[in-house]
Amino acid sequence: NECVYCQERFGRALDVRFIPRCSPVPRKRGSSIHEETAEYMRIHLALSAGKRVSFADTTGGDLVDVKEFVEAKYRKPERVPTYHVHPEFSTAAGGVLLQAVHANKVEVEQLSPVENEPLAFCGVVRVLNISFHKAVYIRSTMDNWATYFDHPAEYVQGSHDGGTDQFSFKLSFAPPYITHGSRIEFVVRYETSDGDFWANNSSMNYVVTLLLSYEDNVAQINTDTQPTRSILKPPKAYR
Repeated sequence: NECVYCQERFGRALDVRFIPRCSPVPRKRGSSIHEETAEYMRIHLALSAGKRVSFADTTGGDLVDVKEFVEAKYRKPERVPTYHVHPEFSTAAGGVLLQAVHANKVEVEQLSPVENEPLAFCGVVRVLNISFHKAVYIRSTMDNWATYFDHPAEYVQGSHDGGTDQFSFKLSFAPPYITHGSRIEFVVRYETSDGDFWANNSSMNYVVTLLLSYEDNVAQINTDTQPTRSILKPPKAYR
């Protein structure tokens, strides 16, 4: 038969062995399927030994470390300025004031800051009662007369003393002119049926300067009242 023919022609029997396609390891001659499986697992474990991943909790460790901290004991607060309005002129009083009113028809009598309004100040103007119809305006500027505004003053009820009357006004610094050294300049215009009269501090104008000061005291914070915070970090041994 054909097998005998092959043996006679080539002088020996052909040793042919088929290896299953699913096996990555060639089967050795004389090896059993159990031995080949054990060899395959040994090679597989040797190749994957350097790629193992382990977790701390599987080895008895902690997954995280808890780091606790508190806020700083001392904290420097924001620097909030304190504002002061400072008049750069003095006003007359008593007989000197009345003499100036009779001569100039209008004078600034007093100037003072406004309570709870640190950027504002109020003033009183005394005028000579030369007509029944009259009005007083305060012309002011914060940009050296590049622009100006006329603010009507209000008549002070009950201020008439027979020869003079009083009017009151209020001015205030406003952005962007709320920096240290900002100035408000103003003059007074007195309108009557006999004409207009001006008070301008002997041609020097009335000037009020804004002054800023800061308190640099460091506020102390009681650490006993501060909540403790924490940060979760992985233990150094498992980073």
